Amino acid sequence: MTLLQFDITGEQVSDEKTEEVIREAEPHRGLVRYRPDGGELFIHTRVNMALLRAAASLPILLLKLTPRANELTPRDALLTPKGSSRNYAFLERLCEDLAAAGCPACYIAEQHGEGRRDFYFTTEDIAGFEEVARTAAEALAFPLNLEEHSLAAVAPLILPAEAIGDLGLKIASDARIRPTRFEFWGAEPSLARLRAELEKRGYRFLGLETFSRELRMMKSVPIDGEGFLAVLREIVPLARSLQCSYCGTETVEGHEQFLLARPLPQRYGGVGRGGLFRRIFGGGGS
Repeated sequence: MTLLQFDITGEQVSDEKTEEVIREAEPHRGLVRYRPDGGELFIHTRVNMALLRAAASLPILLLKLTPRANELTPRDALLTPKGSSRNYAFLERLCEDLAAAGCPACYIAEQHGEGRRDFYFTTEDIAGFEEVARTAAEALAFPLNLEEHSLAAVAPLILPAEAIGDLGLKIASDARIRPTRFEFWGAEPSLARLRAELEKRGYRFLGLETFSRELRMMKSVPIDGEGFLAVLREIVPLARSLQCSYCGTETVEGHEQFLLARPLPQRYGGVGRGGLFRRIFGGGGS
């Protein structure tokens, strides 16, 4: 079965005695999504493109756990530390039980908000997965609801926008434009100039973290394929021209490709070697 070639969680594996790292953790991404009421959902996503390509033709199961009333903060209905601990105890038990049962399934993502933390898995054995999941939930006294979706249906919520295009996912027409947050690093004066330029382009200021030197902006933009790539080709070179760098949250490869000490990838408007020579010598050819 396809999924058995992947680790269930993608987390780092270390030797318990020596603490030597046996397998590095796969890339993960922390994303923020905005609900229609203005509230936020916090997404944690596993960015393993080979796994996601396999999952594109498989069911995605959403595990919706109902916490206890005293496990939620009164102000924003997020899980308390105690609630999170019990939540992750379920996830750990579920993954261990799936491995023991030889069930072909993999963790994909989780979302925190609206009074719960829910988990997304893909599987090649829905009935077997559901049996294992319900047993784990009962052991920890969790009411559990399962929903079946496709990766294309949940991609606007749980995947970095660039991955949607890279995977060739066909998402619903009403989901193709979405409020999207963009973060940038830089010195405070440079970030101030970048903010002004982005506001001219319709971006809304969300905040500035002076300690981490991070600017946060938001705009409703296309998130599928060439539409999102066009957004990146505008803002990434703009940020670099002002000595700032895009944090890469919504990209597959992440922030390191945008560091100022590195050449900007051609994909986002960088000039490759051939492009540089053509500019210098007016390279032609019809």
